[in-house]
Amino acid sequence: MLSTRCWPCIVVSGFLMLVPAPIFAADKYKLEEPVDDARVFGVGTRVEITGKLQPTPKVAPLSQTASAAISYRERRLLGPGEGAESFRAVREYETAVAEIDVDGNKTSIRLPDPLKLIVAQGQSEGVELYALAGLLTANELDLIRSPADSLALISLLPNKEVEVGEQWTVNEWSFQMLTALDAVVKGKLDCTLESVEKGIARIKLDGKLEGAAVGSTTEVTISGFYSYHLDGKYIADTDFVQTETRALGPVSPALDIKARVRLLRSPAKTSGRLSDQKIIDLAANEPAETAKFLRFESPWNIGIQHGRHWHLYKVDETVAVFRLLDEGNFIAQCDMASIAPAKPGEHLAEQTFLSDIRRSLGERLRSMSKGDVVPSSDRKFIFKVMAEGIVGERQMTWVFYLVADPSGRQASLMFAVDTDLAETLAKYDRELVDNLKFGPAPAPRAANK
Repeated sequence: MLSTRCWPCIVVSGFLMLVPAPIFAADKYKLEEPVDDARVFGVGTRVEITGKLQPTPKVAPLSQTASAAISYRERRLLGPGEGAESFRAVREYETAVAEIDVDGNKTSIRLPDPLKLIVAQGQSEGVELYALAGLLTANELDLIRSPADSLALISLLPNKEVEVGEQWTVNEWSFQMLTALDAVVKGKLDCTLESVEKGIARIKLDGKLEGAAVGSTTEVTISGFYSYHLDGKYIADTDFVQTETRALGPVSPALDIKARVRLLRSPAKTSGRLSDQKIIDLAANEPAETAKFLRFESPWNIGIQHGRHWHLYKVDETVAVFRLLDEGNFIAQCDMASIAPAKPGEHLAEQTFLSDIRRSLGERLRSMSKGDVVPSSDRKFIFKVMAEGIVGERQMTWVFYLVADPSGRQASLMFAVDTDLAETLAKYDRELVDNLKFGPAPAPRAANK
C-alpha cells in the first residue's frame, strides 16, 4: 500500500483527492566579480613551503623550507584580450619578503621600495608581473609570483548560477594560470559549492595537472577551499595545499615540495597610490617589451638587462651562467665573465682574445673565424668570434664576444649551442651583449692575515 503521508488531502464534491506537495527549487547563486569593478582591494598572502630539491643528478636531494609574507592593494583593470588575457590589475605592494633555507643555507629576499608598483597581466602560463618604475631581478619576480595569485583566483568563479552541492570544472587556461605552468598535457580542477552560510559561499577545490614548467615535466595537485562574499561580490579568502613534483630540467632543479597558501582579501580602507589616475592610465597601457625585462647584477659590478627567455642558472665570484629557453625548449648557454680592466680607452688585444679561445676549446675546435668588430650604440667596443667543433657526437657552435667600455672595464661572453640550433640563438645573443652595463670596479678584497 502506498503511503500518503506526504500528500495533502482535499475533499472536492464528496471525493477524496490526493494533490502532490509543492516542489521548491533550490536556491541558486551568482558568484562573479565584475570586470569593470573599480574597487581597491587589500590582499594578504602567507605561503609556507616544505620539501626537497635536487640541483644535479650527482647531488643528493636537499631539504628546503621557505616562508613568504606578501601584502598589497589591488585594482582591477580591463585586459587586452580574452580568456586569461582579460584579467589585469595594478598593485601597490606594502610587504613582500621571503625567508628561504636550503639544507641550512639561509637567504632572504625583499621587494625594494622603488619597485612596489606592479602590473599583473593574466596569461595562460601564469600571471605576468612587471614593475612600473624599473626592472625586477629573477629572485624578486619569483618572490611575488605567489601560488594562489588573487587575479588567477577570480578566474575560478563559475560562469553560471550554481546551487549548493553543484560542481563545475574550471577552464584549462584558468588552472594553468593558477599554477603558472608553461604547457599542459592533461588534468582538470573541479570546484564545488559546499555551503552558503551568513552570506559567505564556501567552494571546495580539488585538481591535478600534468605539464611543463621552465622546460621541466611537472605534476601539480591542489586541494582546499576558497570563499566568496555574496553581498560584496568578491573572493574573500582561500586556504589550500599545492604539491608539485618536478623533474630535473635545464634551468630548474628537481622538486618535491608542498606549499600551503593562505590568502585574505577585502575592500581596502584606503586606496593609497591606486587613487592616482596617472598610475591607473600607465598600468592600463600596453608596455614596451623591454619593460618586462629582468635585471641581473653580478658580484663584480657588471649588469645585464634581459628578456625572460634567458634564465640565470648559477653565479659565483667569477662567472654567471644563463640558459636560453625558447617555447619551453633548451637552446643555448651563455657564460659571462669579467676580464681584468685595461687602461681607459683600451681593451684586450683581439689576437690575445683569439688565442684564449683556441686554448679554451682545445681539441674540440674544428674552425674559427678571424673575428669582427660589431657596431655599438653606446660607445662599447664589441668584438665577435664564431667557432665550430665537436663535443662527443654533437656538432657545436660557439659565439664569443669581447665587450669593453671607454673606462677600460671589460667582459667576455661565450654562447654554446648545438649547431642545428644556431639560427635560433642568433635571435637572442645580442640582447645580452647590447644590454650589458659596467658599474664601478669592485673594491679589492683585504688580504687575509
